[in-house]
Amino acid sequence: MHTIVALGNPGEEYEKTRHNAGRSLMREMMKLWKLPDMVSSSKFGGQISEGTVGGREVRVFFPGTYMNDSGRAVVKIVDANVAENLIVVYDEIDLPLGEFKLSFGRGSGGHNGLKSIIENLNTPNFLRLRVGIAHRTIFGKVIRPTGDKLADYVLGRLSSREEHKLLSVTQTAAKALETAIVEGKEKAMSMFN
Repeated sequence: MHTIVALGNPGEEYEKTRHNAGRSLMREMMKLWKLPDMVSSSKFGGQISEGTVGGREVRVFFPGTYMNDSGRAVVKIVDANVAENLIVVYDEIDLPLGEFKLSFGRGSGGHNGLKSIIENLNTPNFLRLRVGIAHRTIFGKVIRPTGDKLADYVLGRLSSREEHKLLSVTQTAAKALETAIVEGKEKAMSMFN
């Protein structure tokens, strides 16, 4: 069984922030896949849904912890020995809004939620769906806020235009994850990167 973890901060005040972009996209993919609504799980410390994607059993998990402590909840639902069946969906400041990338076995790239998961599982060997949240200049260059502006930016709310652009990749991202689940991460990464 594959476990898809969508990172974000709990609570309504974070719901439509850039830092919760992975969860926003995941909710739309769940609708496409016709997965059941999320239910709270005190055992795992978050919200969970189980169903099938491409005929394979999957479990979607939203940790109930804050982003920087995600690993504490993830380690309850994923054993380090089966981390290769883990897919983490999260916001990526180095990618433009409306784009995503698949990667496997890398470091945290400065993302504290990812860092927490790597530390708690004691392995970086899992698939990531990195969801772009950055703006671009008119010349196409990614604008990456730094310092205090970075926290303000990622915790800032998406405008309706930004949310539309974020969710415009739902079908392609869903196909990428379905390919990874059914045919393997190598095939998905070669097709969708």
